[in-house]
Amino acid sequence: MAIVWATNNDLEWINEQYKKVDFMPSYLENERIAIVTYKEEYAGLGRILYVNEDEAEIGGIYVLEAFRGISLAYELVDSLVQETKNSNLKEVYCLPFEELRSFYEKFGFKEVDYKHKTINNIIIKKYHWCLDHYDKKVLLLTL
Repeated sequence: MAIVWATNNDLEWINEQYKKVDFMPSYLENERIAIVTYKEEYAGLGRILYVNEDEAEIGGIYVLEAFRGISLAYELVDSLVQETKNSNLKEVYCLPFEELRSFYEKFGFKEVDYKHKTINNIIIKKYHWCLDHYDKKVLLLTL
């Protein structure tokens, strides 16, 4: 298992994966995308979307079916969380499906009530898009 950081050469593969699971596409301009490999094959991906110099969102976590059950998602999210901590961001958001709450809590994420806390408008818009777009409940978490 290894984590590699995506380049423009990976963008077509990345967006093919995101299209399969109906996630928003990536563009790399304000993102850092991690690709998890297993036995030198691309096995999954996740991204940090930099909202501004102080805030980011970790998302787009997806492990290909053939590689599930071997803790690759954990390694992937752990790498993304460490990257955000190394960047000294003031706020890191995550918008996972509700059934993934306990998984993200392992990394220190906590649910936030955006009605009682100021949240970046870009994140709020994406959160509402997710609520309208997916049949599953989506959470708004912060690190």
